[in-house]
Amino acid sequence: MAIYNWFYDYISPIFGYIMLAIYKFVGGVGGYGLALILFTILARTITLPTTISQQRGMAKQQRLAPKIRRIQERYAGNQQKIQEETQALYQREGYNPMSAGCLPMLIQMPIIIGLFGVMYNPLRYALGLGVDEINVIKEVFIQFAQNSPDESISSLLKSSSHYYPMYIIQHFDSFKDSLAGKISGETISAISEFVAEKKFEIFGLQLGVRPNYKEFSRYWIIPILSGLTSFAQTYIMQAQQKKLNPAMAKAPGSGCMNLFMPITSVVFTFMFPAGIGVYWIVSNIYSTIQSYLMKKFRGPQVEIAKLMVKETIERRSRENSLKQTADYTENK
Repeated sequence: MAIYNWFYDYISPIFGYIMLAIYKFVGGVGGYGLALILFTILARTITLPTTISQQRGMAKQQRLAPKIRRIQERYAGNQQKIQEETQALYQREGYNPMSAGCLPMLIQMPIIIGLFGVMYNPLRYALGLGVDEINVIKEVFIQFAQNSPDESISSLLKSSSHYYPMYIIQHFDSFKDSLAGKISGETISAISEFVAEKKFEIFGLQLGVRPNYKEFSRYWIIPILSGLTSFAQTYIMQAQQKKLNPAMAKAPGSGCMNLFMPITSVVFTFMFPAGIGVYWIVSNIYSTIQSYLMKKFRGPQVEIAKLMVKETIERRSRENSLKQTADYTENK
C-alpha cells in the first residue's frame, strides 16, 4: 500500500500536467472524455518498447525451446541438474525469461497507478485548481453528502476519498451555493461551466458514475465493452503465443486464461467509476490493434529470422577471432 501511495502521490502529478495540456488543447471539442482517450493512447504508446521487448523475448524463447527439451531429456529425473543447465543456457545465450513474461507488465504498473491518480482528479488536471481550493470544495461536498436525505449521495462517502473530485463534478449544482464566500466566484463559474457543457461526460455517460451491478442501466455498456475488448486482446495474444509455441494449444489452462482476463475486466469496471472503465476499454482496443499490427509486421517469423541472422554473425565473428588467434600463435 505504501508503494501504491508513493506512485499515486508522486507519479500522478507528472502525468497530470500532461493530461491538463491535452485537455486545454481539446477541451472545447471533446471535453475530458476525449482528453482521457488521447492520454490513454499516449501512455500506452510510451510503453510500446516493453511490448517489442516481450515480442523479442518470445522469439528467443522459441529458438531455445529445442535446446531446453534436449536438456530435459538428457537429465530426466534430475530436476536440479535441469535447472542448472537451463540457467547456464540462458546465460550463454544472453536470454532473460522475464523479458517474455512478467517484466513488461511490471514496468507498466507504475504508469497505470499514476494514470488512476490523473483520472480521479479532474478538478486539478482539467480545471487546473490548486490544492487549497480543492480541499475547501471537498469539505463542503462532504457536509452536503452527510446531510443529504438521498441515500445514493450519502453512500458516496463510503468510497475512497480519491473518488471525491469525480463525485463533486457529478453533484456540483446541488451544493455550489454553499461555496459562496469560501472560494472565488471565478472558480465556481469555471466548474459550473465545466458541468453545464457536459465536459465530464462521454457519449452521454458521466465519467464519475460507477456502474451498479445490482441495477441494470446504460452504464452497463462500460463493463460489457470492457469484457469484449479484453477477450479480443487475450484471444489475439494467445493465438500469437501458440504460433511461437504450439505446445500451448494443448495446455489445459490456456482456455481458462481466455475467459479469466475478460471476466476480471468486467468485475474491475463494476468496481470503479466509468472514467476508469473508459481508460480500460481504450487500453484494450489499443493493445488489440497493437498486437495485430505487430503480428503482421513484426511477427514471430520476422523476429526469429532476425535472431538467426544475429546469431550467425556472432558465430562467424567468434570463428574469425579464433582463427586469427590461431594464426598469430602459429606465426609467432
